[in-house]
Amino acid sequence: MMRNPTFLNLVLLSGDAAQKLRAASAAGFEQVEIWREDAGQNTAALAQLAGEIGLGFTNLQVLRDATGVPTAQREAKREEARMFFQLAKQLGCDTVQAPASTDKQCVAENIDDDLRWLSAEAARHNLRLMYEPMAWSQIDYTLPQAWQRLQRLNLPNVGLVVDLFHICARGGSVSDLAGIPMHRIYEVQLCDVAEPVSPQEMERLFDTARHRRQLPGEGYLPIAEFVDYLKSAGYAGPVGIEVFNDHLKQLSAEAAAQRAFQALRRAWPED
Repeated sequence: MMRNPTFLNLVLLSGDAAQKLRAASAAGFEQVEIWREDAGQNTAALAQLAGEIGLGFTNLQVLRDATGVPTAQREAKREEARMFFQLAKQLGCDTVQAPASTDKQCVAENIDDDLRWLSAEAARHNLRLMYEPMAWSQIDYTLPQAWQRLQRLNLPNVGLVVDLFHICARGGSVSDLAGIPMHRIYEVQLCDVAEPVSPQEMERLFDTARHRRQLPGEGYLPIAEFVDYLKSAGYAGPVGIEVFNDHLKQLSAEAAAQRAFQALRRAWPED
């Protein structure tokens, strides 16, 4: 019987980092996606607390605009990446998220070399790298585009994020998953939206993404189609909730985490 580890992105919760970890664990989540801003508060104490309550870290996020870096900025960005990888190791995290660049100065010709460097540097720390296509990325803003690049580069420790918001915001569907080996998907992030969003309305799309995402089952996204495909294809990695929602963040961390776990179990029931 296949059982996917469950995670919560801590962006949903209010409070300090320790409160967020305790609330996620108490709600039933096995892992969390933790942000650099939370992880850097007191890394050693957070790592100890996570160990005490049996909570894992799905990934550390987010290493922004680390691919396609203009040559003049490259060394500074690589130094930032080195520090990011060290933070992940101090936390006890084995995966780092580095989405496709949103920088308008992104240099397409540099993306492959930057991904190769990131892969090699991450490997030095026994880390994996998650490459996420985002709706507002300059290049590789769809899952098929991102997979085509990773397939060509064949980097053993670089995989994909499947985020339903970003897939659907670009007009994608479950067919975007076709041909992607399940072991190259490092995590699946579920959410919902109350109404359609479009890259032609980028300001509104970004506002929805950062403030008004819904828990799975509260909107119109075809979540069941994605879940059915991933389960039938044998996806065995972590599945969880990434929801930016200003209203839910006003709740106590415990209440918001409990609502999120209940929504996850409805959307992705245990086999």
